[in-house]
Amino acid sequence: MKLCVSRDTTAQRGRRGYALPWIILTVAIIAALAAVVAPTLTTLDDRTRALNSANRLKLIATGFVNFGIALNQYPGRVSQLALPLTTNDRNTCGQSMSGGDVTNWTANAPFAPIYTATNGTWTDIGRIRDSVPFRSFPPVKTPIYVELPGVSGEDAAMLKTVVDNGSGDTVSFAAAVNDTTTVRYRVVSSGVIINNRC
Repeated sequence: MKLCVSRDTTAQRGRRGYALPWIILTVAIIAALAAVVAPTLTTLDDRTRALNSANRLKLIATGFVNFGIALNQYPGRVSQLALPLTTNDRNTCGQSMSGGDVTNWTANAPFAPIYTATNGTWTDIGRIRDSVPFRSFPPVKTPIYVELPGVSGEDAAMLKTVVDNGSGDTVSFAAAVNDTTTVRYRVVSSGVIINNRC
């Protein structure tokens, strides 16, 4: 009977010890690549959230313009774009809506294809305040804005970059205080205001 004896040669012993440095090197390379890619992925995520918010704001801006065309005035609340209008509701100058306005709203509404709640409408970067800043009466051709309070400075800057390419005036905000700020988004520009209407 023959016995098979495994010979542990020097070459075989060297190969077993050689695998550990390769494993360590591979893990280090993967960690370095992850460290390089992670900030890019974070920036892409921030940009995606800003793009989603910009799209929602554009829908609201289109709703304001269509509301103005149908009623010859502009809503004092974002929720008036989608929720039934009453004579207790007010326009951007603080005046009450008339019975004719209520009838015109019913015939043409809704003006926004998204749900707009009375406690504010959410976007990916924050909540759009329902109330619209009042304009003076009799109105002058001043733009109409909606506001997003409590937005981080980074999100505000990214929204401005996405909407205005960093240099337009659709999105405005003050320098962030404690890393949050109120973003103002122009939904109707002064050039589009219908006959100085409220």
